Amino acid sequence: MKIRFCGVGGQGIVKAAYIFGNAAVIDGYNVVQTRTYGSAYRGMLSKSDVIISKKPIYELEFLYPDILVCFSQKGYKTYKGGIHPEGLLFIDSDLVQLDIMHSHIYKLNASVLSYERFGSKLFGNMIMLGYLTAIVELISKEAMEESISQKTPGGTEEENLEAFEIGYNIGLKEKSGFLKV
Repeated sequence: MKIRFCGVGGQGIVKAAYIFGNAAVIDGYNVVQTRTYGSAYRGMLSKSDVIISKKPIYELEFLYPDILVCFSQKGYKTYKGGIHPEGLLFIDSDLVQLDIMHSHIYKLNASVLSYERFGSKLFGNMIMLGYLTAIVELISKEAMEESISQKTPGGTEEENLEAFEIGYNIGLKEKSGFLKV
């Protein structure tokens, strides 16, 4: 499974991918993660790719992700053309306006939900991780929670876990048909 997280610096793109990859390791997968970002500047394009497999992984890069997770318009415009035809597209619907048709689109206003609950958009990445985890069912919820507890800054674990839970619950409701996007 090839997953690309993209957005701009300051949105926690690399952190989200790192937590997701670490959770996959906890669940017994082999994982490779790469990242590209202009970390010196907020607002610069940022991407992090994660490859997850039960088999050994012999590649570091890919062109066509199975899952593309977009946190910004800039990231979406840059990487939208590379998504696998049967791939899944996840977007922060407050920050990304779609201009292509794709058969598997999942929209969540993660940054708005983060701001409404925490007074900051900083937890939007964890909300999206929860949503992604519930929809895709690749990584266990327990592994994600363990990874979040291990890899988030001290003193923020509870907020990050709560944000994850918000997204996870929305994803479960959407999958069961209670929410239609």
